[in-house]
Amino acid sequence: MKVILMQDVAKLGRSHTVVEVPNGYGLNQLIPKGLALPATPNNLKKLSADQQKEEADSAVVNQKFFAGLEKLGDERISVSAEANEQGHLFAALSAFNIQEALQAKGIEFSDGQIHIKSPIKELGEHEVFLMNGTDEAVLPILVEAK
Repeated sequence: MKVILMQDVAKLGRSHTVVEVPNGYGLNQLIPKGLALPATPNNLKKLSADQQKEEADSAVVNQKFFAGLEKLGDERISVSAEANEQGHLFAALSAFNIQEALQAKGIEFSDGQIHIKSPIKELGEHEVFLMNGTDEAVLPILVEAK
């Protein structure tokens, strides 16, 4: 029996792939638990349409990511935060704070693409990483007191 996996199944396959399984396993385990759908012509067409939509969406996200990097260039982003006299921030800087600073300059990145390796809790220069799949860029930021 051929089935379309809806989730990753150990020792069987990855999500959205068509695999051949024994009838009993497919009918009694995979399909009732929602792990797979029967590989009917309608389900195969839907799978193909979903894959094409995912590829198109991925291409748009990639295009926006590289357009943002190009627009950013070598520019350093400044972020204002409240700090004490010793230069320690009252709250660690988050990806959302950095995203707001980028949007103020007209540069769009989602907060899921902004990665902070270690918490930013002090004033000064820091590095933040912009990631999209396997693509990565370093974003230097300057944290200043409000």
